[in-house]
Amino acid sequence: MLREKLKNLELRITELADYLQVSRPTMYKYIDCYDNAQFDQIDKRILKLFNYICENELVGKKNIVNYILTHLVDVKDMGDNDELSLIKKIKNYVISNPDSKKSRLIVAAVTTNNLDDIICYLSDILPLLKKKKLTEEEQKQLQPYYELKNKIDKGVK
Repeated sequence: MLREKLKNLELRITELADYLQVSRPTMYKYIDCYDNAQFDQIDKRILKLFNYICENELVGKKNIVNYILTHLVDVKDMGDNDELSLIKKIKNYVISNPDSKKSRLIVAAVTTNNLDDIICYLSDILPLLKKKKLTEEEQKQLQPYYELKNKIDKGVK
């Protein structure tokens, strides 16, 4: 029931456990309890999420991530004031612009591992993009970025 719905939504239980800051075995236990109508065995906030998932026929992975960010994640426990401010800014942006390319990238970045290498590369070169004078090695490091940017600017995808 719930496990099937999560599978159909391509939402891995490991991902869900990470989002909700519980262990994977605990998440499996909660899902089994939900499927067996043992609702009193489930953390109340997670039970609300499960109900949201099961009661909304048109729910998608993005809706679930937004629901978690909006209703379940307590950003106070996530870091200092600068980090909290950044997390709130990201959250507000994704909620306000759920269909923008940037929001889709943010959601994809936190829900899959497919972009990890690219994100690491972009993080590494970001300081170089701000520099006025680059070494030869730094120029080589930026070459793939400029080639891709060139293709995108020309409309080649």
